[in-house]
Amino acid sequence: MSRSDSLNTDKCHGDNTKLIDGIIEEYTRSRKYVPVKNVSMDVDTENNIYKFIRLNDDQFYELHNNSIPIFDDYGHLMSLNRYENTIFPNFSKIYVTLKKIFGESGKYYDDWKNSFSFPFLIYFKKDEEQFVYLMNIFNIRSSIEFSIRKVIHIDDETYKKDVLHDPFEEFPREEINYFIEYLAGYLTGYFKSLEKQYDEPFFKTVESNLILFGYKDGSYFDDQYDNEEEFHQAIRELKGVSEGP
Repeated sequence: MSRSDSLNTDKCHGDNTKLIDGIIEEYTRSRKYVPVKNVSMDVDTENNIYKFIRLNDDQFYELHNNSIPIFDDYGHLMSLNRYENTIFPNFSKIYVTLKKIFGESGKYYDDWKNSFSFPFLIYFKKDEEQFVYLMNIFNIRSSIEFSIRKVIHIDDETYKKDVLHDPFEEFPREEINYFIEYLAGYLTGYFKSLEKQYDEPFFKTVESNLILFGYKDGSYFDDQYDNEEEFHQAIRELKGVSEGP
């Protein structure tokens, strides 16, 4: 994947507390969360520079309540799997990579069909105007998704929050797809840099699809079982190795 060619593992930045606090207060008029240091990285495209900031669950919840969903491009997401040497759709590798860069998964998900969720804020300016979006990278059933939402002000009644929207002019479909490709390439390149150094046994489950993934004995695994008996037997065997982190 070409996006990993410009990999820079020093791109992550440490503290965006004031920026996140200001955004949440401006858009939601709320401070019902404990401020934290938010790890971030910059995503550069031909059209703009985006600040990509990890959120904790409380921050994500506050902003999610004042946001509108954007249609996913599932065809584009499926195309990520066709890139040579990509870590998609490998749950174990993408989970480990996201955790190493941005910290542990959030808990804002359905543990029947999901097993990790990494929420982020996308902040950028265009023609001197500020824009804020949310992206959640999570697994659902047998796929990985990049869910996009536009954050709006609490008193903005222009848009219906329960209706999917086409991408907006400031962040069009082509730019969203490039952004996702950039992240996919960055994560793949980062994984290659840590692959031989990682040695922390773990496992996680997606019960809805009888999927079991993790790391043990020096290898990553992503297995799907034909029936619940085989699935639960595999879990019992793995519990002798490690409980999922």
